[in-house]
Amino acid sequence: MSNNPIIKGKGVCDPHIHVFKDRAWLFASHDSSRENRTWLMNDWEIWSSDDLINWRYESTVRPEDTYIGPCERCWAVDAAEYKGKYYYYFSNGNKDTGVAVSDEPGGPYRDALGRPLIPEHTTTSLEYDPTVFVDPDSDIPYLIWGCIEGDGYFIAKLNEDMISLAEKPRQLMIDDGFARDDKCFLHKKNSLYYLSWGSDYAVSENVYGPYKYRGTLGISEDHGSFFSWKGQDFYAFTVFDPTNFYRASGLCYIHYMKNGDMKADRMIAEYGVGYYDSNWNKIQSEWFMEQKNVTKEENVWGGFDTVIRGNEAELFYPGIKGVSDKKEIHFLITTKAEDAFIDLYDDRSGMLLGSVKTWVTGSRDRFGYRVSGTKLPVLSEYEDLDLRIRFRNIGSEPIYIHWFRFC
Repeated sequence: MSNNPIIKGKGVCDPHIHVFKDRAWLFASHDSSRENRTWLMNDWEIWSSDDLINWRYESTVRPEDTYIGPCERCWAVDAAEYKGKYYYYFSNGNKDTGVAVSDEPGGPYRDALGRPLIPEHTTTSLEYDPTVFVDPDSDIPYLIWGCIEGDGYFIAKLNEDMISLAEKPRQLMIDDGFARDDKCFLHKKNSLYYLSWGSDYAVSENVYGPYKYRGTLGISEDHGSFFSWKGQDFYAFTVFDPTNFYRASGLCYIHYMKNGDMKADRMIAEYGVGYYDSNWNKIQSEWFMEQKNVTKEENVWGGFDTVIRGNEAELFYPGIKGVSDKKEIHFLITTKAEDAFIDLYDDRSGMLLGSVKTWVTGSRDRFGYRVSGTKLPVLSEYEDLDLRIRFRNIGSEPIYIHWFRFC
């Protein structure tokens, strides 16, 4: 089976994922029933994972433990760690936004104010669907919220207590207008701020904007978030499971181009991250779940290569299915390095499966890539393979890997 949705049949949706304490934490809305004919959400749920494939239920945050009281409009949430505590921002329907605090990411959370942090009519938008953003460069926290039924999104710096605003909210302008949607998220990559809603996004060099619309990833029209994990970048998005009133959460890889645009893998959006089939005609090298000292760069086909510079580089592809009848593995690479080695390991046993020796292939154009490969030992006892790739005898010339496949 594929890994999307990541949590099946539980109504866990509107995923905002953050990495705290070496675990990925999913802060989610919770559709109450598969029979829903509108959005009925009685509480919020928190899940966590150490591999993004297997998810563990952590806790439920209930509206009756906040100023809201019993409610069927527990809409979107987000959370942040700041100075050793965890802050949980939650929607009271589309009316206002509250905040709770905990000593642990999984809770229990207590209402920090006993009233809304962002009361109704604070702005000319609606005061719900919060996203919290702590700038990784300045460590300054911000809260962003807003929706389609008003003047778009608003942003305000938070005080260090994380439960009060440090300034008057400002409207976020996108191409001299504002986003006509709700469910926003804000993240930063390579000095650019990315304001997103569903699969659409805009970028700016200033957290306050203005933002320039860049396009859509084309994956989901509903809530999502972006995060990095063990050297890979991910997009968490909402899946209709099976309707837009009973939903789930999916994951796919995200790749950043030199001009700041983002790209998503449609195939991975269908299958999920950490899912590989050795019968595919190719496994793109950028689909790794973990890496060390490896970068991703655009190639001449409009896709991406993994780039190896140095002997400490590693790539990891867990759970490759259907390997029991495979005899060889082939890589499409380009390099000017001679006599470097791509070493292939079974990560569970640590056994070396084989080594691919590189040879000078030519310049990095479409005709410069060549296939190199090696025979594999008998894999008949394997149901699947956790493939860890290491590199040795790497000199000053990088190795560009486009894909690999089993034969």
